[in-house]
Amino acid sequence: MKFAKNSFDVFYELLELNSQRFGNINLFDAYKFCEEFTKQHYENFPVASLLLPKVERRFIYSIYSFARFADDIADLTVLQLSCSERISMLEQLEKNLVELKNIEHISNPIFLALKDTIDKKELPLDPFLRLLQAFKMDVNFVQPKTWGDLEYYCSFSANPVGELVLRIFNENNDKTIMFSNYICTGLQLANFWQDLSVDLKRGRVYIPEEFFIKYKIDAQTIFEAQNRNKFELCLRDLVEKTRSYLFDGWKLVWHLKSQRLRYEINATVLGGLRVLSKVEKLGFLVLHKRPKLSIFDFVYVFVNAFF
Repeated sequence: MKFAKNSFDVFYELLELNSQRFGNINLFDAYKFCEEFTKQHYENFPVASLLLPKVERRFIYSIYSFARFADDIADLTVLQLSCSERISMLEQLEKNLVELKNIEHISNPIFLALKDTIDKKELPLDPFLRLLQAFKMDVNFVQPKTWGDLEYYCSFSANPVGELVLRIFNENNDKTIMFSNYICTGLQLANFWQDLSVDLKRGRVYIPEEFFIKYKIDAQTIFEAQNRNKFELCLRDLVEKTRSYLFDGWKLVWHLKSQRLRYEINATVLGGLRVLSKVEKLGFLVLHKRPKLSIFDFVYVFVNAFF
C-alpha cells in the first residue's frame, strides 16, 4: 500500500485507530505498510537493513513509521496547517498511544503494527512520548541559544529511537543506552548541518546563537561572500563536535551480544561520518546545496560494517 505525503485524507485517517480506508487489515499487511512508509523517507543510515534479523526488522519498521508520520505532521512543507492544528494532531497520536493497551480492534496499519511490537517486546511508552514532545518543539521552533539546548532537543528527537532499538534486541542497560544516546545525538546533529540549505529557508536555524556570536555572523549574513571564511570556521567547529559524539558512541558495539546489531551500528555510524565529511567538503556551498550519500557511499558503508 503506497502512501502519498500530499494526501490530506490519508493523513487524517492515519490519525484514527480505526479507519474505513484500511478496512480489516491484517497484521502482515500492517507491517508491510510500515516498511513501505519508512522506505519513502530518506535516511543517511540503514533503517532495519538486511544486516538485522527479519523479525526485528519488522518491529523497527513499526517504530520508524510512527516516528516518520509524526515528523511529517510537524513538517511545515508537508501540511499547510496552523501550529495549533499540527499540535492537536500530535496530541491525537499521543492519545492513541495511551489507548493501545485497552483496545482490541485496530484497522490503522501503523498503530496495529506498533501495538504488536509494544506488546511482544514489552516496550514502555515513555520513549514514544518523548519523540512526540520533540515534534511539538519542531512546530513551535525556537533557535537554540547554546550547544546544551541542542543536546536537550536531541534527548527527545533522537535518543528515544536508539533506546527502543536496544529494547527490541534485549540489549538495553545504562551503559548501552549511554553509548546509543551519543550515536543518536550525533546523527541528529549531522542531519542539521546536512539540511542547512533547506532549514534556513524555512526559518529553522539549528546553529546555536553562541556560535553566531563566537564567529560574528548571523542567519542573514552567513550567505554573504565576505563572511565565507567565518561561516566555514563555524561549520568546521560544528562538524568536529558532532564527530566526537559518533566516535564516543561507536564503543556501543563492544557491549552488544548481537553480532547482527553490531554490524547495523557500524553501518549507522559510518553513514553519519560519511555525511559529515561531505558537509565539511562542501563548506560554504552547504548553504545552497544539500549533500546526500551516493550509491557508492552506501556500498562503502555496508562493506565496512563487517570490519
